[in-house]
Amino acid sequence: MYYNRKISDSFSKLLENGGELRWLFDFVKNHQELDFLIGKNNSKEWISIYRGLTRILSILPMDNPQIVLINADVKYKNMLGNLYGDKSINYNFQEDIENLIAQIENNSQIDRYFKNKKEGYYQNELSRKYGIWGSANDDFVVIDKEAVIGYANQKEKDTILGNIQQKYKQIQKDISILNPERYGKDLGKKTVGNELDFLALDKEGNILLIEYKHGTNTSGIYLSPLQIGMYYDLFTNFPKKDLECAVFEMLTQKQKIGLINPNWAKPKYINEIIPVLIISEINYKSSAKIKFDEILQFTRDQHGAGFLSNLQTYNYTLKTGLSKW
Repeated sequence: MYYNRKISDSFSKLLENGGELRWLFDFVKNHQELDFLIGKNNSKEWISIYRGLTRILSILPMDNPQIVLINADVKYKNMLGNLYGDKSINYNFQEDIENLIAQIENNSQIDRYFKNKKEGYYQNELSRKYGIWGSANDDFVVIDKEAVIGYANQKEKDTILGNIQQKYKQIQKDISILNPERYGKDLGKKTVGNELDFLALDKEGNILLIEYKHGTNTSGIYLSPLQIGMYYDLFTNFPKKDLECAVFEMLTQKQKIGLINPNWAKPKYINEIIPVLIISEINYKSSAKIKFDEILQFTRDQHGAGFLSNLQTYNYTLKTGLSKW
């Protein structure tokens, strides 16, 4: 198992003050609909630009340090082909990005997951609020999004992740058998993902494993204890010292770039790992909260009263910020 999404120093310097891509940092910061995701795995590293949940381009380093590869899904390449491919690090593609965004905004099919102001829209807002536009006084900062633990090989992945996923698929099956009309049929066939929405760090040194849902996603909300439980199992089984090292390295790098406020005080050590659910635009007439409590209690009855005993739940709005759910 491994988890450290810190990119190489030479690649990071492109975005830092004085770097060839510093203009891109300023461009994204001043465009409310955009955000960064920087990271790496055991085969590559990247600087990606997101619009909501949609990655509109990724920048990857090449063997030649003066060249980068700009890549994206084929649908964006079809919109503006000249933006993508091997480019000099001195190539300023701001006008190309603006043209791409204009085309996306005029394509209702491609832009539907941002323009509908649901999960993509609010995740983008939350990420920017506790990231690139964060303050030194924020209670927490976003260290990583779409966070994934990596594995040395497929065998290790099947052994660790596979066994945990199977556990939660069985719980889903049990819930479906309990009351298929109320909770849904064939839940045991439902895929249990392994991509955490946000990994954050608070001032007390707690790692926050944040899952985000929009208020209209009723089944997503009431089944979220299982999704959150899986992430909690994965990260609490990860060696704590390695996790602490990774989180602090990622924090330092993001502060150096400006993706996290440089004056936000780094905790001295990692304390707890806390599971968190954040919901936007909660519909208080929905059955989501009642079913959420039922699912949580059922899982505790079957698998121990300590299941997600430190779970925190919040409502998030643009006007009021975070409040207890």
